[in-house]
Amino acid sequence: MNAQTPTLLTETEAADILRLTRTHVIKLARRGVLPVVRLPGDELRFIERDLWTWIESQRQEARPK
Repeated sequence: MNAQTPTLLTETEAADILRLTRTHVIKLARRGVLPVVRLPGDELRFIERDLWTWIESQRQEARPK
């Protein structure tokens, strides 16, 4: 493996990054909300940089009241 090869994270590891439950991460991935890698046997894995990119895409500016 070289520096360009991404590490695949488990549902639990992705949940830790997102500060969500494992169950919630699975639901979001299955609904197509989170970027996911689907392995044989319907195993789900996540690429860390994809999660951080997704987090950034969800950022909203504060709106004055």
